[in-house]
Amino acid sequence: MFFNKKNKARTIDTLIDKGITVRGNVTYSGGMRIDGSIIGNLTELPGTAGTLIMGNKSLIKGNVSAHHAIIGGNVDGNITCAEYLELHANAKVFGDIKYKVIEIHAGAKVYGQLKEIAKDLNQLPKKK
Repeated sequence: MFFNKKNKARTIDTLIDKGITVRGNVTYSGGMRIDGSIIGNLTELPGTAGTLIMGNKSLIKGNVSAHHAIIGGNVDGNITCAEYLELHANAKVFGDIKYKVIEIHAGAKVYGQLKEIAKDLNQLPKKK
């Protein structure tokens, strides 16, 4: 069990343990922990607010979509995080990141662009 920033308890519904490699696109809902590898895209089910946790030696070769994500391993693809993204010190991302709120720990590496997801189109800065 883990706790998000608002101290609400969440559970891990799916575990990909170390030594396990999943090949192909994966869709999930709820909480997902990855300590192994996924070779393919990882996407949460539409209409859900899933949480992804990646261990220090985990790997995803593909694009990632999540509401909440805590990344400690390597992602070789783009990340879209609708709410909160945390990159731990061992994290390496080889791709672009779209986020609403991001926390990057010292030592994390991003080889791509960071782009904030606009909260609302009316809040975008107006060109002069």
